[in-house]
Amino acid sequence: MKLYAFVIFLMLFQTSSFGKDVVNYPWASNNYFSYNSYYKSVLHLALEKSQDKFGSYSVNGTDTGDSQEHLIRLVQENKFVNLFWTMTSAQREQALLPVRFPLFKGLLGCRVFLIKKGQQSKFNQLESTEQLKSLVAGLGEDWPDSKVLSFNKFKLATSTKDRNLFQMLSKDRFDYFPRALHEARSEILQHPKLEIEKRFLLYYDSPFYFFVNKENKRLASRLEYGLKVAFEDGSFEQLFDNHPVSANILEQFNLAERELIVLDNPLLTKQSKQLLEQMGTRKNCLGKRH
Repeated sequence: MKLYAFVIFLMLFQTSSFGKDVVNYPWASNNYFSYNSYYKSVLHLALEKSQDKFGSYSVNGTDTGDSQEHLIRLVQENKFVNLFWTMTSAQREQALLPVRFPLFKGLLGCRVFLIKKGQQSKFNQLESTEQLKSLVAGLGEDWPDSKVLSFNKFKLATSTKDRNLFQMLSKDRFDYFPRALHEARSEILQHPKLEIEKRFLLYYDSPFYFFVNKENKRLASRLEYGLKVAFEDGSFEQLFDNHPVSANILEQFNLAERELIVLDNPLLTKQSKQLLEQMGTRKNCLGKRH
């Protein structure tokens, strides 16, 4: 009788264990890119909101991945991590399975510049977009942003390691570092030799998605379902409005007063373009100007 009870217990335990979705995501052990805590919060929200349909879950952060392309390979191989968040492109949507929901409300394409302190006058003196393009922007070598700016005829200096870009800027290796609003707000606190340029605003469509291995359709479906529920019940908006990374982000940068330069993004799939159009994400950054 005791053996029978033990077997039943073991079967229930195994069923419960097999039914749990395990999510392993890249998470640096230091605070260097502290704004990633926002995406971690969105991930937890999506998993929590999908429990009614998909059941229990666990999440684990792993300090791995040297670059965005390295993380893509790790997810493709189901090695160390099975999910990460990044800017989308047609190439990335072919390599991995995207969860097409703009995690930062489409605001990742709203770019201000980090510049070296004391360099604002260089930008005040510019008389045209073409003159801005004659200056050198710094970006990650494997970022889709690099291809977007190159397509739009901007001069670039790139690095294979994201963290090197801040030091390169402080050493005048390039003139400016285009950053999303929440990135810039965080990074000037970490890099006292840098400041936010006050005149220009770049915009290009560039949604951030969750990506998973192509075979992991269950996790993709779960996240899509959870994000949809969170969007419809208002909890996603509530998280955005109150999270330290995103709260009051639009009010800080006087976007309406900046000179707007809209760029074409040739990397987007038709599905992503249609999604952004349906959700009206451009107005989040451009407001009434668009």
